Amino acid sequence: MTEQEIALANAKGLETRRRRWEQRNEKKRLAALAAQEADRAARKADETYMKEAVRQAKKAAAIGDVPIGCVIVKEGQIIARGYNRRNADKTVLSHAEITAIKKACKKEGDWRLEDCTLYVTLEPCPMCAGAIVQARIPRVVIGSMNAKAGCAGSVMNLLQEPGFNHQVDMVTGILKEECSALMTDFFKSLRRR
Repeated sequence: MTEQEIALANAKGLETRRRRWEQRNEKKRLAALAAQEADRAARKADETYMKEAVRQAKKAAAIGDVPIGCVIVKEGQIIARGYNRRNADKTVLSHAEITAIKKACKKEGDWRLEDCTLYVTLEPCPMCAGAIVQARIPRVVIGSMNAKAGCAGSVMNLLQEPGFNHQVDMVTGILKEECSALMTDFFKSLRRR
């Protein structure tokens, strides 16, 4: 092989490697764009369902209860709704999540809600976090956190306790400002009375 042929072969080899490198980078870029699009679509869906949870929270406020709302979604459909009714029902068990979980279990005909996502306007308390784990709900979307009684990371994290046989994937801060405002406005109103 002449020096010229060797130089030509090396140049072709370099060009081939450059094209492969560009193709790999393009695939990575396209994969990253697809992931970003999927994240945007998931966020939009989470916001849509959280808006329904906010509507449920407003029902609680309308009857004088702390405005907390919840919806449970399976395969893109809301299968259960709940809102806080502790004062109205005169029982500690009438939390939004407990009400929604009971309705979803009845609809599904099972205590396991393994294919569902729970949306709630305020971080679950210990009782509700325990019910979520017991129902095997795999994903929970939370509007605002609860520094005084939250059990999804604020005070403790029962939803992801490694000692339990079920841990929950969480998304927090969906419509955070709107969910927080519900609570702030409700308690300001109470103090004015």
